[in-house]
Amino acid sequence: MPEIVVVHSWKDEQKDKVMEFANKVTSMAKEKKLPAGLKLLGIDLAQGKNMAVCKWDADSLNHLMEVAQSLGPTWDIQAFEAKTIYKKGLF
Repeated sequence: MPEIVVVHSWKDEQKDKVMEFANKVTSMAKEKKLPAGLKLLGIDLAQGKNMAVCKWDADSLNHLMEVAQSLGPTWDIQAFEAKTIYKKGLF
């Protein structure tokens, strides 16, 4: 499965909706209720910025984005497949 990076960015007035979305996805991951083919690897929240980066293992970028859109985000989302070229202890 490819690793997918999803970057969320939002306006100040959207923060509550973004955090609600993040809590829902996190709960689904913890309870193993994410759709088949999707595995949340992590969420990083940028300090002092309206930005978060999520890392996923997903069967496809399209599937992940279809699921994300079904949850109704109203902020900017950019997603792309990523290839690890260095990770401490991996190489």
